[in-house]
Amino acid sequence: MISVIIPTRNEEEGIGKVIKGIKELGKGYEVLVVDKSEDRTPEIARKMGARVIRQSGFGKGDAMKLGVKEAKGDVVVFMDGDGTYQPSCIPKLIRFVGEYDLVRGSRARYLRNAGFLRFFANIFLSMLATLLYGKTTDLLTGLYCMKKEDFEGMNLRSDGFEIETEIFIKAHRMGFKVKEVKVKYEKRVGKGKLKMRDGFKILKLLIRGTR
Repeated sequence: MISVIIPTRNEEEGIGKVIKGIKELGKGYEVLVVDKSEDRTPEIARKMGARVIRQSGFGKGDAMKLGVKEAKGDVVVFMDGDGTYQPSCIPKLIRFVGEYDLVRGSRARYLRNAGFLRFFANIFLSMLATLLYGKTTDLLTGLYCMKKEDFEGMNLRSDGFEIETEIFIKAHRMGFKVKEVKVKYEKRVGKGKLKMRDGFKILKLLIRGTR
């Protein structure tokens, strides 16, 4: 079984489309929505057939770790609930699991859809990450997959958006084979959650490294 973990906070405009796309992939996919919303996101997710887990903590990283803890699948996929990633690209990543330890979706060709500031911030951070740890064209991607046991073995500490950078750093330090797969990236539905302070946390983590 493949467990698709979707951290959400007020994504009622996009979550239905995302879950529908995953369901269309066929059987063998478990959809876990780890939710911290004040809107109709959990209600919509349940109606669409997802298992909804209420997040008591805070942050995307906290939600991802909770999702993995609850996942029934041997392989976990992480994606956003805002409609930016097309669920149809999930099998493209899954087929590399086993040959590679961490498979990441790269939005490099479509990053302008993320907005001017995020576009240049991601380019800068990706170049710095490549220089310090290993090659990447899209450090801040929210779409990737790996074996559940490998995720748990990383002993991740981040609770916020910087968890994706921590995963990247630890994967290279632990000698993981990493694969990037080109994926399409749409303009998000609803309001973005990433703030300037999150960017500084990511930069600090890149420079300091993990412990």
